[in-house]
Amino acid sequence: MANHRGAQHGRGKETTTATLPAVLSVAREINEPRYPSFMGIRKANKAIIPSWTGGDLGLSAGQVGKAGSVMVWVDMRKPAARATECVMIKADTVEQQASILMDRLLADKVL
Repeated sequence: MANHRGAQHGRGKETTTATLPAVLSVAREINEPRYPSFMGIRKANKAIIPSWTGGDLGLSAGQVGKAGSVMVWVDMRKPAARATECVMIKADTVEQQASILMDRLLADKVL
């Protein structure tokens, strides 16, 4: 069995194939976005991006949209809101407020 993963690098795409089980290591910077250069932004503004319809791709109406979907939504709901309590710390000075806050955080074993 092989695992195929694609990664985009600049202008191309790299596909790595490995026999499972496999050990992979990923750099820490994997999720840091690469910002385009000024010239890259200028080229992107001039780029013509094609727009295709299902007919352009040779697809019938039954192959696209809800009719062609293999996924059926059964239920969708909003998760329950978490109950939170906001407590305003009142004191004469900021230092006293900070002291009270530290005492409460230590008492609740947050710090």
